Amino acid sequence: MKLPHAIEEVTAAWVSEALSVRYPGTEVTRLTFGSAVRATGTKQRLLLEYNDAGHAHRLPATMWYKGGLEPHSAHVRTSHVRESLFYDRIAPLNLVNAPAGYFAATDETGHSAQLIEDLLQRNARFGTALRPLSPEAAAQALEMLARLHAHWWRAPELDMLGAPGGTLATDGIILRLLTPEAWEAAMRRPAADALEKRLRDVGNVRSGMEALWAFDRASTGLCMVHGDAHPGNLFFEQDGRPGFLDWQRLMQCDWAHDINYLLVSSMSIEDCAAHEQDLLRHYLACRDALGVPPMDRDEAWLSYRRHTMYGLIWNVVPPAMQTAEVCDAVASRFNAASQRHQARGALELSHIGNG
Repeated sequence: MKLPHAIEEVTAAWVSEALSVRYPGTEVTRLTFGSAVRATGTKQRLLLEYNDAGHAHRLPATMWYKGGLEPHSAHVRTSHVRESLFYDRIAPLNLVNAPAGYFAATDETGHSAQLIEDLLQRNARFGTALRPLSPEAAAQALEMLARLHAHWWRAPELDMLGAPGGTLATDGIILRLLTPEAWEAAMRRPAADALEKRLRDVGNVRSGMEALWAFDRASTGLCMVHGDAHPGNLFFEQDGRPGFLDWQRLMQCDWAHDINYLLVSSMSIEDCAAHEQDLLRHYLACRDALGVPPMDRDEAWLSYRRHTMYGLIWNVVPPAMQTAEVCDAVASRFNAASQRHQARGALELSHIGNG
């Protein structure tokens, strides 16, 4: 079916056709636009009324349309394809707590579209870097990631997710952001005070990113990862149970990409420093219990430390993507972690141990 290439094409007729793929006979009798969120992609809240068939399928009164309809979306088209893949193939496996998907597809032009659950109907609370994750909530999130990672551990199905490291490594956006001018400006902000000394040189950061991607390509711990598990992509049920949003960076990668990114970005500096090794052991025990071959704990800690390098990108995240307050909070956490993890040195394979 034809997918929208502009927000004006998200009509009652199109939503009816899309929903009928999984919910036969559904007709949307009235569609009203609610609030919109425009960032990497386009999110439009839809207020819907249905015919009898739609009501019989118990379809909700609101849901979100999501797609890549922004002027810059052509540069990150593959990220929207990944999200359609998640809602079409992965979400039905119930490996993690995530929004329900009602429709997901990609057309021959590379445009993708999803109709996904409006979590406000669950009365969910959304994550933010300004409200750090407790060690207990982090442990629950790690249990979900262990299930996600274990499902296709080093499996042939990973090939559908593209090359290791995904679009983070292939679309060039990370290195485009890491310009000397942007890094120099970042180094003047208080968030940079805790950064490991040699990482104040943007050349070392860029080469560190390249070394990290090379490590990921050669990793023996490749699996399916969320890819962007920062606090803004978490939500919480009324009982506190976490869930994961925004699957645009779904990819195959070394398992530690998710674990480091979640713990360092989401927890306070003090809590992360005090609890990250115990939480890492908890994740590994959960993964072992799911049948993944056990990993040497020292090697696991080294891989975890290496992946701190990626989080340094928060020093130069543009204000259009996240607020300055959020960027500074997360950058401060990764910069502090770069000291205790000796992040750049951890990419040297002989540099093993607790540092």
